Amino acid sequence: MKKTLIIYTLFIFSKLTAMAQSFDGNWYGQVQGTNGTLQAEMNLKTSTNQVNGQVIVSSNGAKELYTLRGNMNSSTVTGTLAYKDGTIFNFSMQLNKGKIQQNINYNGQVILQGNYTKEAKITIQNTPNNKPDGLYRDPNLVGKWTNQENYSSNGGFYGGSSTSIILNADGTIDDGGSSSYVSGPNSSGNSSGGGNSAIAQVKAAGAKWFTKGNILYWRVTVNGKTTDVANSKYYIERGALLLTDVNTGKKLLYYKGN
Repeated sequence: MKKTLIIYTLFIFSKLTAMAQSFDGNWYGQVQGTNGTLQAEMNLKTSTNQVNGQVIVSSNGAKELYTLRGNMNSSTVTGTLAYKDGTIFNFSMQLNKGKIQQNINYNGQVILQGNYTKEAKITIQNTPNNKPDGLYRDPNLVGKWTNQENYSSNGGFYGGSSTSIILNADGTIDDGGSSSYVSGPNSSGNSSGGGNSAIAQVKAAGAKWFTKGNILYWRVTVNGKTTDVANSKYYIERGALLLTDVNTGKKLLYYKGN
């Protein structure tokens, strides 16, 4: 009888402990890749076995917002992070003793790891690692490249947008900024800025580009494991760069120095 009572008491205690842990609320911490860390916070709300909310990542003074949707199974949540440009990342996270540990995946590869608590935010310095890696990089790819798109309509409206990337000689990548304009019979406007989510994620993960033949690759190291991911076939002629995604076949045309 005494043994049964002890087992029952432990069972009740474990159930209460699980119930006391909740993903609800504001969480503060960072996401980390091999190239350093970025400040991050999560605002989460649970409903039955669903978790919804936002993830806000701070990069170079700008705040990038991602919409989080996940399914909860006990103390584990799996789901997606969606950026405003339509980019989708997968994630999994686990709550244990008041701390959340999170993995963020893109194209099947873990690119970032997050750690959160409900304590106040701590300022984190990005600590880049730019040691020589011995990888070959086609020197013709180094520099700023801009993709330009234009459009028009039968109603007399026309406009365009451009996005730029900077491929550095050490294998890192930078956001070259973006701009857009629109004009019509009674209105016109333009805007410019930065904040490319894909570039921010690549930089935070410490990924570096390199080339083999006519293929552009990314090298990513997570938990000591190095993975080379083929990104695009590339072709350069007269200051123009054509990238063809190796998975989807999507083509993007860039021009150098714009």
